[in-house]
Amino acid sequence: MQEDFATSRSIELIARGVVIHNGKILLCKGKTFDNYYFPGGHVEFNEDSREALEREIKEETGAVITDTRFIGALENQFGQNGMEKHELNIVFEARITSPEIKNLEDHIETAWIPLTDYKKTFILPTLLKEKIAQWMQDKQVFFGSEKENGRLA
Repeated sequence: MQEDFATSRSIELIARGVVIHNGKILLCKGKTFDNYYFPGGHVEFNEDSREALEREIKEETGAVITDTRFIGALENQFGQNGMEKHELNIVFEARITSPEIKNLEDHIETAWIPLTDYKKTFILPTLLKEKIAQWMQDKQVFFGSEKENGRLA
């Protein structure tokens, strides 16, 4: 029974960044997917979420981020490739030392999306997109929880 749980479900801790520069927001997209997501990735053992965000953005884009500041958290539960996933996204605002970014990982594309296009851009998780849009307006720390078939906050 324990083995089935371990192979069919996972709980993940993810560090995400909201990087805005000159009226554009930095987003990532899997090359085989239609949706964008906020840059960042998994927090490794013995690493804090801020360190993970800095490492992940450097690995994905070659960019260095500074002035990271916690702005919110979002739980997300969804199915992917036959697995049940439950992730906790720790979200930071961050500055970038240079807007020149590279695509350093074969499976990911990064892009600067104009803030004027933010609302119509397909970004997952949906509730995180909405919470960040609200944060851009009021600068209030947020929390949310979303399941594939419903929202808790």
